[in-house]
Amino acid sequence: MKLPNGYTSVRQSLPVSEVSYGVGGIELLSNGELEEGQIGYSIGSDGASLSGDGEGDWRNSWIVVGRETACGDPLFIDTTDPLLPVFTAIHGEGSWSPKQVAISFDAFASSMREFAKVALGRANPVELDNNPLPESVRETFLQRITELNGHGINLEFWELMIES
Repeated sequence: MKLPNGYTSVRQSLPVSEVSYGVGGIELLSNGELEEGQIGYSIGSDGASLSGDGEGDWRNSWIVVGRETACGDPLFIDTTDPLLPVFTAIHGEGSWSPKQVAISFDAFASSMREFAKVALGRANPVELDNNPLPESVRETFLQRITELNGHGINLEFWELMIES
């Protein structure tokens, strides 16, 4: 699989591949897992293409780079844009309705670093119960995500990541 320019260096700059928070979190695929990570999205288990150009189809330009861990919804980049914006979409709905979570893969990596800071000491339900996220920290986190993404995204994904 040919990865877009800039993806690999940004991916390698992340110190962790997974951030857990309460019952959810974010898991990124390693470069070696990317090809297999496309199964069920752009390609079937038999190798047949699942991509198309119709409304609700998975696009050829989308590459799954990870997943949110509570529901397993994919995180994917759109390679038609050199910034590699990051999206998620609910799987199992019969069609894809992407929601942007970062304006670029670089902004996503920075957002994930911020998420890792907030998740520290809150990696599972017990830790989260013992160390609930203060409202001031929640607000600061969401403001930081907004800034990292140039005020260009809806914060719903990130709000769900830090739900108690």
